[in-house]
Amino acid sequence: MRRDLILLSAAAALSAAVPQALAGPNDFFGSTMPGGAPSASNPPPTGNAGMGGAGDYSDDEKRMQKKYKANMQRYKDLISKGESMMKKGESSHNDKLFKRGKILKEIGERNLSELQANNPFPDIKKDDKKDGSN
Repeated sequence: MRRDLILLSAAAALSAAVPQALAGPNDFFGSTMPGGAPSASNPPPTGNAGMGGAGDYSDDEKRMQKKYKANMQRYKDLISKGESMMKKGESSHNDKLFKRGKILKEIGERNLSELQANNPFPDIKKDDKKDGSN
């Protein structure tokens, strides 16, 4: 019984020492220095890494803003196309054309409202209200 306890404690001590010995520069905590101190090859992160000033956008942010504006315009165009199809179908008494236009308009309105509700760019929302086209 005592021998099992000694072997168990030795195994526990050995297993605790092995992961520390095998940890390399890409370990979970990001450093090989004891106590988590940053090494010369792994400096500590700065507080504002990747964050520019207000209005200073990275290429990714500019690309996403462009994509967001294009989606907004696409849905607005879809709504106007649906409205024109509804008018044309109504004037020519073509129920199929009217129904297609109604469906297009509903899809455009639904997607536009979802896009506006989940707007990640507050500056774009302000610009849209200046246009008067909503």
